[in-house]
Amino acid sequence: MTSCVCSQYRVPGGFDAFSEFDQFNVEIKSSDLFREVPVVKTLGGVGGLMEAWFKCKKCGQTWRLVEPDPPFKGMWSKVSSESE
Repeated sequence: MTSCVCSQYRVPGGFDAFSEFDQFNVEIKSSDLFREVPVVKTLGGVGGLMEAWFKCKKCGQTWRLVEPDPPFKGMWSKVSSESE
């Protein structure tokens, strides 16, 4: 099975700087590949941080974007099906 282009949009993981996160946040919100959807269950233990979920328009996979709060580098990752 071929993976969707959303899996190659950005390597999952954290951000090296707030500016990198801010730039990606703007980019993802204006992307034609994703649409923002409501957050169903926030990332455990990361209360108070901005978290947004995005669903791929092609394959339906949901991704989470969490802002950095050093030493936590933030996160861009797939949302597991149990969390949806």
